[in-house]
Amino acid sequence: MAGIGKSISYLVERRHNLPARLLALTVAFIIVAEIVVFVPSVAKFRFDYLQERIERAYLISVSFEVAPDNMIEPETVRTLFETAEIIGVRIDAGGRSQLILAPGSEASGEGGDDETRMDRKLVDLRDASPLQLIGDALGNMVSPSNMYLMVQGSPPSSPDTTVDIVIEKAPLRDALWRYAVGILGLSIVICIIVAGAVYFTILFIFVRPMVKLTANMARFQRKPEDESAMMRPSGRRDEIGQAERVLADMQAELRSALRQKSRLATLGEGMSKINHDLRNVLASAMLMSDRLSRSEDPQVKRLAPRLIKALDRAVVMCQATLDYGRAEVKERESVNLFDIVEETSDALKIFTEGEPPIRFINHVSPRVELMADRTQLFRGLFNLARNAAEALAASEQSAPQVTFSAERTDRLVIIDVQDNGPGLPVAAQEHLFVPFKGSVRQGGSGLGLAIAAETVRAHGGEIVLKETGSDGTTFRITLPAQ
Repeated sequence: MAGIGKSISYLVERRHNLPARLLALTVAFIIVAEIVVFVPSVAKFRFDYLQERIERAYLISVSFEVAPDNMIEPETVRTLFETAEIIGVRIDAGGRSQLILAPGSEASGEGGDDETRMDRKLVDLRDASPLQLIGDALGNMVSPSNMYLMVQGSPPSSPDTTVDIVIEKAPLRDALWRYAVGILGLSIVICIIVAGAVYFTILFIFVRPMVKLTANMARFQRKPEDESAMMRPSGRRDEIGQAERVLADMQAELRSALRQKSRLATLGEGMSKINHDLRNVLASAMLMSDRLSRSEDPQVKRLAPRLIKALDRAVVMCQATLDYGRAEVKERESVNLFDIVEETSDALKIFTEGEPPIRFINHVSPRVELMADRTQLFRGLFNLARNAAEALAASEQSAPQVTFSAERTDRLVIIDVQDNGPGLPVAAQEHLFVPFKGSVRQGGSGLGLAIAAETVRAHGGEIVLKETGSDGTTFRITLPAQ
C-alpha cells in the first residue's frame, strides 16, 4: 500500500512538470484538430453521397425520355433504381414534372407503413449552410436505419433542373459510419505521427534543456561549493544557450563571492583576536608614552606628542576594523543634525592637528532634525568626514576645509559633505564604499567610506558621490526624515 501511495504521489507531482504539460497540451490540440477536420469531412462526404444520388436519379429520368414511348422494361427500371440506390424520383424541368417510382415501391408517402417511416424533413442540398450540413450528417449517423429520406437538389449536369428523390437511410448511415471509421483511423494515425514528432522535437530542443537548467540551479542551490554543480554550457547559439552561459557566469561569480566571504570571515575572526592583543599592547605603549611626555629631555618632549598621536591612530584603526559590519540601527530617536555635526567636528579636530590646520565648517541649520540612531549617525558622518580630512592632509591645499550642509523636505533629509581637496582618483572611484578596495592612500584600509555607507544604508538611506574634481569632492547622504 505504501508503494502504491508513493507511485500516486509521484504521478501527481510529475503532472506539473514541463514534459507532462507538453504531452497534455499536445494531446488536447490533436483532439481539437481531429474534431475540426473530422466533422466537416463527414458532412462533406454526406453531401457528395446525396448529390451523387441526385445525379443518378436525373440520369434515370433521361433514360425514360429517350426510350420509345417513354417505356422501359420493368426489370430494367428495377435495375436502374437499385444501382442508383433510390426508391423514387420526381423531375421538375422546363415547366413540366415527371414522377418515377421503383417497381413495387410505395415509398411516395401516400399510404401504408412507408408513410409512417418517412422523415418529414426535406433535405434541400441547394441552400444548406455548412452548420446545417454538419448537424444533418451527425443526425443521420444516429437516426433509425429503417426510415426513408426525402432529398431535393439540382444535378451538376443540369443546374436548372430540380430533382426530388426518396432514399433509404440505412445505406446512407452505413456509408457514413464506414467513412467516419476510415477517416478517423487515418486521422488518428497521421495525428499520432505528427504529434509524436512535434512532442519529441519540442521535448529535446526546448523542454529537456530547460529541465537541465532547473535541475542544475537546484543542485547548485544545495551545494554551491561543489564544482560538479556548475553549469556547463552546451554551446547552443539560441536563447537557451545564452541562458546557460549567463547561468554559468553567475554561478562562477557567486562561488567566487562565497569563497571571498568565507576567507573574509576567517580573516575577520583572526583579526578580532589580533586586535584584542594589539590593543593591549597599544595600551601599554600609551602608558609608556605618557611617562615619556613628562620627561625633561627636549628631544623626547618634541617626539612624544607625535608618538602619542600615532598610537591613538593605531587604536582607532583597530577599533574601526572591529566596528566594520556593526552598523545596525538599534533605536531611533529625534536627533538634531546640527549637534551631531558639531560633535563630529570636535572629534575630528583631535585627529587632524597639523599645518595648515583643517577647518570644519557647519552650515547645517539648528532646526534640522530627523529620526535616527544617534551613535550610528555619528559614526557615519565621522568616517566620511575623516576620510575627507585625511585626503586633505595628504594634499598641498593651503586652506583645507570640510563643509557640512543639509536641507530637509517633508520626507527626506539631504546632507552634503564637501572638501576642497584635489578630488578622487579614478582608481578610488571604481571601488567606492568597498572595504579594503576603496582606498588609494598609502596605509589606508578603505574602511572609512565602507562604514559610512553601511550606517547610511542601515537607516534606509543612500550615499552617493555627487561630484569630484580638482576643486574638491562632495558626497551626498539622503536619509528618511521619519
